[in-house]
This record gives sequence, C-alpha cells and structure tokens, in this order.
Amino acid sequence: MKISFKLIEKRLPYLFGLVSGFCVFYFLYVFRAYGIQKGYSYSGHSLLFRSLSFGLLTFGYITILERWLKPKWHINNLPRKFFWNVFLILLGAQLIFILFNYFWNWQEWNLVAYGLILNEFPLMMALSLILYSAIASLIKQSIPSHNLMTFSSENGKDVLKIKPDDFLFAEAMENYVAIFFDSKGKTKRHLIRKPLKILAKELENYSGILRIHRSYLVNTYQIHSVKQTKGKVLINIGDKELSVSKKHQKNFLTGTVIHP
Repeated sequence: MKISFKLIEKRLPYLFGLVSGFCVFYFLYVFRAYGIQKGYSYSGHSLLFRSLSFGLLTFGYITILERWLKPKWHINNLPRKFFWNVFLILLGAQLIFILFNYFWNWQEWNLVAYGLILNEFPLMMALSLILYSAIASLIKQSIPSHNLMTFSSENGKDVLKIKPDDFLFAEAMENYVAIFFDSKGKTKRHLIRKPLKILAKELENYSGILRIHRSYLVNTYQIHSVKQTKGKVLINIGDKELSVSKKHQKNFLTGTVIHP
C-alpha cells in the first residue's frame, strides 16, 4: 500500500493532457500538418507561438475534464469510455476552431474551415489516445500487485475483502466495527463483529492506517482535507467528516500524516 493506486489514478489525467497537447504541437510545428501557414498570422503570431497555443489549449481542457468531470460521471465501462473520448474530441475541435479564428482575425469563420477542423483534429487526437493508452498500461503493469484487505468477524463467518486503496475508515459500534469503503465512487458500509482495537492490530502492516480517535481507524491516503474549528480538528474522508481526538490533533495540523 506504500504505492497508492488512487494517487496514480489522479496523475493519469495530467499524463493524458500532456500527451495530447504534445501530439498537437508536434504535428503542427514539426510536421507542418494540414498545410498550416509557416509565417505570421493576421494577429501577428508566429508558427511556434500558434503551435504552442494549440498544444496548451489541448492540454488544458483535457486535463480539467479528465481530472474533475470524468470521475463525477463515473466513466467506468467500455461504452461510456468510447462516448467520453468522442465528447473530448468534439469539444476540442470547437475550442481549436475558435482559437484558429482568433489567429486569423475571424476570416475563417465559415462551414468549410469548420469542416476541416472537424476532420483534422480527431486524426491528431487518435495518435495521442494510442500513445496515452500504451503509456498508462505500462505504468499500471509496473505497479506491484497487492493482496486484498480481509476483514472478518471473530467467528470467521462474516468476511469482507476489498482493495487496500478502497478502504476509507473503520468505526467502532459497541461490539461491532463498521467498515467504510469506496465502491465505484460511492461510500459503502459493512458491519463485522469485532473490537476496533483487534482490527487495528491486524492492520498494522498496512501503510497509512492510523487511529485518530477511540472510535475511528482511518486510511490517511484517502483524506481529502483537514480543518480546525473551535478547537476541534475535522477530517473529510470519502463523503464523511470525522473528528480527531486531541491526542492525535498535532499530527494532522502539522500535516505529518497527510498524503498528497
């Protein structure tokens, strides 16, 4: 668990944006693709500046949408991924068309030029999608696999197995422990009959598992934010807000247990 799958997944949108932006820049500036004008545009910008601008625009919009919008839409199966990529390409074509017209003082604001952009931009994005898929696959393959975390009741009849990075926190409930975990973007709960202190000992070998309160055991890799209000320290994890006991507040306020 020292290598967080969630952390790597959060970096992949930046990789996708970077690869896409570079491909657009490389096609335009190095290959002079699609008959791009080599001299200065009507707006007075050079080929290098225009190529960089198209590349940065592509990097920006893809990174933003992949990082913040895609997780909310739960793009987690093949059909949805296909339509998501089509959406990205079509949106990018509109943005590229607007920037293209800016450089040429809106002289190309017509259906013919728009049709050319709709034909050319998807071709550049096709290569970036192939490169990104290959790189992302290599990254995921290089991560050592981890066994599932096993939570079992004292009598062994009730067993829950989840990925280490899906575990959010455990809450003591009299003779039971409620295991909270992430399932496709939603927080779910599973009760097992076992004292929290016994569960804490069982999870000692997992990095990032910390007791923050007599009633809570959390996965610090999943903490979204920490706030202090009226002498209390509260952490946001999953869709829950938990209170940190005074014994453990110092670590959270200094950031020594927070993972990026």
